[in-house]
Amino acid sequence: MLKRHRDQLWARLDELYANGSTFISWGEIYHWYSIERINKKPWRDIEARWKELLEEKEERYLSPQTAEVGGGVTLFYAKKPRPLKELAA
Repeated sequence: MLKRHRDQLWARLDELYANGSTFISWGEIYHWYSIERINKKPWRDIEARWKELLEEKEERYLSPQTAEVGGGVTLFYAKKPRPLKELAA
């Protein structure tokens, strides 16, 4: 992975930590990792970097939730997630 691609990925993980969500397109994953098929390798790398970020912040590990959306994947992170129905009650 090129340095500029690592920097872009780290920026997305920082966004995930700061804002609770981020989007990564399929095209970015193919481009960043120089792959023709998305397998477990990029996900394992993203997870390892996420763990590293949380360790730097001295936070316990929580795996982000993911949702496949048009053209990529959105990652969600919340320290204390609650369902919407709790807010509506």
